[in-house]
Amino acid sequence: MAATPSWAEPVCKPTIVFTEARYAEMKLPKLQRTWTAAFSVDASRCATSSGSFSILFRVWKENAPDIEYAESFQWLSGLNVIAKEFWVDEAVGAYTVNNVAPCRCANFKN
Repeated sequence: MAATPSWAEPVCKPTIVFTEARYAEMKLPKLQRTWTAAFSVDASRCATSSGSFSILFRVWKENAPDIEYAESFQWLSGLNVIAKEFWVDEAVGAYTVNNVAPCRCANFKN
């Protein structure tokens, strides 16, 4: 059996770095507060200037077990801000980039 070479396109991914995260003040009667996170995206290796990624959240609950889940977001090259609502009895204990979708490499030649 002979194998044929694979000429697959190389995989590139942007670099995503969180720069700030904070809660807005809670305003009654709303029982939620807005968590915002700013992050920068270096997509210089990509031929595109936008894409998707997910954040893995560890959420502390006041009266229930802590939960962990991933949620998808969109990025644009440069500085970005996302906002997410949390109930008053929840707090973001940890968050990290979970998965970044690959992009077409900027310097790939067919």
